Amino acid sequence: MFFIGQSWKLMDSTEVNTADLMSIGQLAKATGISSDTIRVWERRYGKPVPIRLPSGHRRYNDDHLAWLRRVAEALQRGNRPGKVVRSSDEELAALVAREPDPEPSSSTPEIQAMVQMVRTYDAITLVGLLRDAYRSMGAVRLLDQRVAPLLTRVGALWRDGTLKIRHEHFVTEVMQDFLRRLRSEFEVSFKSPTIVLATLPDEEHGLGVQMCAVAATTVGVRPHILGRCTPIAETVAATQECDAKAVGIGVSLSSAGIETDRQLALLRQSLPAACELVVGGVGARGTRRGPRGIEYFSDLRQFARWAQTLVSR
Repeated sequence: MFFIGQSWKLMDSTEVNTADLMSIGQLAKATGISSDTIRVWERRYGKPVPIRLPSGHRRYNDDHLAWLRRVAEALQRGNRPGKVVRSSDEELAALVAREPDPEPSSSTPEIQAMVQMVRTYDAITLVGLLRDAYRSMGAVRLLDQRVAPLLTRVGALWRDGTLKIRHEHFVTEVMQDFLRRLRSEFEVSFKSPTIVLATLPDEEHGLGVQMCAVAATTVGVRPHILGRCTPIAETVAATQECDAKAVGIGVSLSSAGIETDRQLALLRQSLPAACELVVGGVGARGTRRGPRGIEYFSDLRQFARWAQTLVSR
């Protein structure tokens, strides 16, 4: 691979294993930042600079992936895209610098052991550990003390380049299957209050919604899951059709920022006044003030306690 000026141009595709490169669509799915946004940044700010195949198609590598995830984190902290995307590597590192995590749950021996299973694609042992933990801890504590910290740790190692996108995809598939099976163990009456669970249109990460669905069923709330990338109008329509008492939205670190606040405000305005809107996830609330009329949860225990109030009402 040869580089000309500031552009990355692939002169001889035989020198690079193009199977290791990502299309812009794959990059968008991996980061939660839409393809349109990536193209706008490239035109407006000159970043990210794609690798160009002889055919002219854009391709991206792990360095692009890591950079975009750092950008997403900086945006989640309330910085504007013009400042973040133009930043040098040193400036970007300063923007995302953080104090040590006061909740070290993502680096416990149990989580480290599960990360090793992700590295080796050992789904059987990983699910076995989660099942054992469920029997001793219950569903909500399992989600809060095992599943969420594991996903947080995998995300951090992914940003650092220690884990690859294949590891993230692996753990996502394993967790989706596990969470669906776990949810099926709880019976919820059709007369129970309903909550619609979804993500915003550009949000590619849906495991948080799946975890909330499990937490909801444990206290007798019936989840109606729309999943990832749901248009706001569809979320509103489903809420009306299901006569849902609440809507829950998951926000990842990759998609947090001012645009997310704008979409949440629009959703709040579009929902019936009596319908509650709750938001959770790593990117749910940073240093910004969120839109009014929305309740934010920092963990699943808080969400489960709130969901219990829907039943009691």
